[in-house]
Amino acid sequence: MSQNSQTRITFHEHTFFEVQCPGRTLFVDPVFSHSRRGRRVADPVRGADYVLLTSATPWFDDALDVLEASEATVIATPRLCRQIGKELGLDRERLLDLEAWERASEQGLRVTALPISASLGAEASIEEGASILRDVANVFPQPRMRNNPILGALSPLLDLGTQTSSRALGMIGTPRSMRSLDRVNDLLGVDVTRVARGRAGLGFLLEMDGFPSVMHLADGVHAMTSDADLEDIAEVCAPGVLIMQADGMSVEPVVRAARILEPKTVLLYRARDPYAQGRRGQTLPVGHFLSAIEEGAPECEALHLRKGDSFVLDPAPTADAAAAK
Repeated sequence: MSQNSQTRITFHEHTFFEVQCPGRTLFVDPVFSHSRRGRRVADPVRGADYVLLTSATPWFDDALDVLEASEATVIATPRLCRQIGKELGLDRERLLDLEAWERASEQGLRVTALPISASLGAEASIEEGASILRDVANVFPQPRMRNNPILGALSPLLDLGTQTSSRALGMIGTPRSMRSLDRVNDLLGVDVTRVARGRAGLGFLLEMDGFPSVMHLADGVHAMTSDADLEDIAEVCAPGVLIMQADGMSVEPVVRAARILEPKTVLLYRARDPYAQGRRGQTLPVGHFLSAIEEGAPECEALHLRKGDSFVLDPAPTADAAAAK
């Protein structure tokens, strides 16, 4: 659909990225609606060649609108493809389901699905944490939890005030705490670690002939993302461009991702306006993330994409050009 001779990455709003490369247009988690008085209002949509879904985002209905209004092919998990196919009655040819690490390709374009685990966010995590603690409290009283070396891993969650919980959920993401929580799961049959590990989804590696590769990890880089997770992804490719969400009260995860994945350019974005949510939306300014990458991964260029901003990829140097240098 796209007739451009260049590749352009545009961030529209919320989760919506558009990648225009020669001969194709790709939407990632498209958004073509807005909220009015708490109700969704559908806006006019544009078509694409491919719609990539990292997960069933809050704007999932927008992806359905795009698929209804165009002949786009959706790329998502098997579960999401089944759901979309059933809801819209799409032909099988328009449903490209990928498990993590699987690759789909056509001339000039390869898409590899990458496993990510998206943070649930403070509000959802607090709700999950409260549910888990109710389950655990039925088995162990709080004093015993605090004094037990295994159950003590849960103690940061005992006080579920808004601010305390956000800090507490970060504390239980340490490797030591996660090992203890795994043992709690075995003892109680309660999935405690679902709070820390978040919602499973897909990131995507886009490889386009003649251009640097683009790796989109969405909201899959956060305090609970382990080095092992990132190193597994790094074995697939050192991306030319890395896209990830910048959110939370710690810059360490994005710096760690930049150092392990070694992209030439990091594009950071915000899927929400944290300043409109008061204390519930607490996060560091984007500038803190940019400065931290500049200091901790100085070989990377870090940029912040705001609504409507675009980044143009320079063509990758050919072997002849590289030899000439």
